[in-house]
Amino acid sequence: MTLSMTASTRIPQLLRQAPSGSPLLWRSALVFLAFFVILYAGTFIDSRLFNGVSVWEKPAKFFLSLSLHMATLAWGLTLLPVNDRHRPAIRLASILFLAAAIGEVIYITFRASRGEASHFNEATTITRLLYAAMGLGAVALSVVTGFIGWRILRRAPSSPLAFATGLGFILAGGMAILFGGYMSGQGSHWVGGDLSDATGLPFFHWSTTGGDLRVPHFFGLHIMQALPVLGFLVRDLSPPQAKSLTGLGAVIWVGLTFLTFFQAISGLPFIPS
Repeated sequence: MTLSMTASTRIPQLLRQAPSGSPLLWRSALVFLAFFVILYAGTFIDSRLFNGVSVWEKPAKFFLSLSLHMATLAWGLTLLPVNDRHRPAIRLASILFLAAAIGEVIYITFRASRGEASHFNEATTITRLLYAAMGLGAVALSVVTGFIGWRILRRAPSSPLAFATGLGFILAGGMAILFGGYMSGQGSHWVGGDLSDATGLPFFHWSTTGGDLRVPHFFGLHIMQALPVLGFLVRDLSPPQAKSLTGLGAVIWVGLTFLTFFQAISGLPFIPS
């Protein structure tokens, strides 16, 4: 593989390597993607609504988000030497991630099937305990993401892509805990405006009439895809230049994420109606 190879050639090659990083996470990502398609189809069949949108919207999008998350982790693990990918710590972390992800989507889908809230549902002792368990599962997902990022920074052969990926995973894990924990503590993702997803942005349903804490949570988590893309784009620069640009990109992305957070807690919509 030479430096003269075009991005259009190298990107498919990089993606084809993903299954070898973690067959478990990669295959699970494909299964979750299939469930996204099935559940999203349910939004066109089942007329029941919750918060103004189909009851199947939330579980479908969680399946999609976790599918992308697992696929990204599987790809990131390809940056490690083969022996490191199969170390007990990595295998255990992957199993923990998958167990937490399955627990999350089972609970969210169960509540959706009943037309009930999964998040912020503290109506009974049981729902409070299950919501707390779901919160612990979310923390486990974030911790595993940060751990894999740390291992990439420590063990992967030095390259702009490895640096960007490791840093992106660590920042994603940290910000997911920070913004997810804050949102959980507020008892709602809405800050003013219509308390309904019906008037929100298409697909995402972020509020267009008030603040929405889902916005910074989304941007904070998806730095795990954004920084590796930047690392790929600067891969042919000198290591100091590539690292500086990656660091600058991280600062800008984190800054914009916090900007959406302060926008949300001020009761201002990400994109007003």
